[in-house]
Amino acid sequence: MDRAIEDVVQLESCRFLLRFSQPPFPRVHIAIHPRLSTIHLARGMKAPAVPTELAVELTRELAGRAVISVTKPRAERLARFELTGGRALIVELMGKASNVLLLGAAGEILRFARRHHGEFRQPVVGDPYTPPPPSSRWVVPDQESLTQTRFESIVRAAGDDLAVRLVESIPGLSVHLAREIEHRVREGGESWEVFADLRERSSQARNFPPILYSPAPPHELPESQPLTSRNLFAAVLPLSHAAGLAQTPASTANEAEEMATTCVVRRMMYETLHLSLSTLLRREKRRIGELIGVLDTELGHAERAGTEDRRRAELILAGMHGARKEGSLVRVVDHYDPAGGMVEIPIDPRLGLNENAQRYFKSARRSARTREMAPARLLGLKNRLSLVEQAAGRVERAATRVDLESIERDLQGTGVVKAFRKIERAEVGRTAEYVQVREFRTRDGFTVLVGKTAAENDHLTFKVAAPHDLWLHAAGQPGAHVVVRNPKRLQTLPDSTVREAAAIAAWFSKG
Repeated sequence: MDRAIEDVVQLESCRFLLRFSQPPFPRVHIAIHPRLSTIHLARGMKAPAVPTELAVELTRELAGRAVISVTKPRAERLARFELTGGRALIVELMGKASNVLLLGAAGEILRFARRHHGEFRQPVVGDPYTPPPPSSRWVVPDQESLTQTRFESIVRAAGDDLAVRLVESIPGLSVHLAREIEHRVREGGESWEVFADLRERSSQARNFPPILYSPAPPHELPESQPLTSRNLFAAVLPLSHAAGLAQTPASTANEAEEMATTCVVRRMMYETLHLSLSTLLRREKRRIGELIGVLDTELGHAERAGTEDRRRAELILAGMHGARKEGSLVRVVDHYDPAGGMVEIPIDPRLGLNENAQRYFKSARRSARTREMAPARLLGLKNRLSLVEQAAGRVERAATRVDLESIERDLQGTGVVKAFRKIERAEVGRTAEYVQVREFRTRDGFTVLVGKTAAENDHLTFKVAAPHDLWLHAAGQPGAHVVVRNPKRLQTLPDSTVREAAAIAAWFSKG
């Protein structure tokens, strides 16, 4: 190759670009995500405006060094970039344990991209690099040594899992060719003849253009379409088992892999936001449902207790002269009973009868307020629940990430959801985090957002607040950041709104 590296770009925690300085300025895309492990030449991938610390370190180590060779040892699940100056870049493609490692002249680990979960081969800076143990499925022996008798015995023993058994029993056989054999055998083909035909055609694979199989052509593939190794893959042969999939010819295997990567990245970005919004709405639905349940209970209690508390208060006052206190009970004449019997009423023995009566009157008034206000609150909660359910339905029907972001803005703009997504470096496969904020409404109808923690204060100020919003904080005191939304970009806000927001800032401060 003998091309010098210009810099290393970290697109996300698990995706990198090696950019070269000589024409035609190629870029090598490296992905080490468990669901996206690949290496291919890339076109049109935009570098982030701010480089990461790891990208800066790798660039410092690799800039100006030429790539001497790129090899993939037959017995190892990795690619090795040998560089001038005694450096080597190792790309391990091992699912959850995938990694990128920079080695020194003695083969010691200088840098690595990620520390994966588990104890299996955890990288340590300074330790000598040890390749992963070889796997027979990555060793491609001379398949001419496989006899017809041996092959047919494998087929007979496979049962319903022919493709799986073939991959396990024939090292080097790809899962897609195994599925093709299974499909054609079930269609009536003779197993050995099918295998021999595919083996012969595979040996002439250079004569066939690569094909990307997908549920729809890549440029028409909706982001909401689930993608798996069964419906998105590249192959060098036409495959009858994939007849129901769209077939997109590619000029090179690299082009086919790049198209597949683009589809997977778009799907994963959609999937993570879809999951985040669905989870947020599900939690909000559960929270509102619990509030409705509590309010229903309170209303039922208020309807029962309000009348009873007033009745007890009146009986205590009416029967004070003949009342008999017995610990935490008082016995008085029940004037509501036509027979004039006695009734026992619970009291606080530390208080006098008049004070106990006033406590019951106070409880009755509280119950009356609940009966008066609860229906409107219940109606508001049920309307809010309906909006959340409608939003959840929109999320399920959303076909693209743009659709999901539009729903998210609508939810925040209408106040249905009082949470804002952390706007950080885009991260494929990472669930978006939402920051909860307090929300108030001024008498003039303006929305006031209030942070709850130091991290939420920073996010509210630097990520949520717009330049035309009003920001407040209690001077000289620790406290919450307060933002008054100003979507109409008014030059000045009503004085009453500013005063209310200032009062909120003062209330949520240490002053």
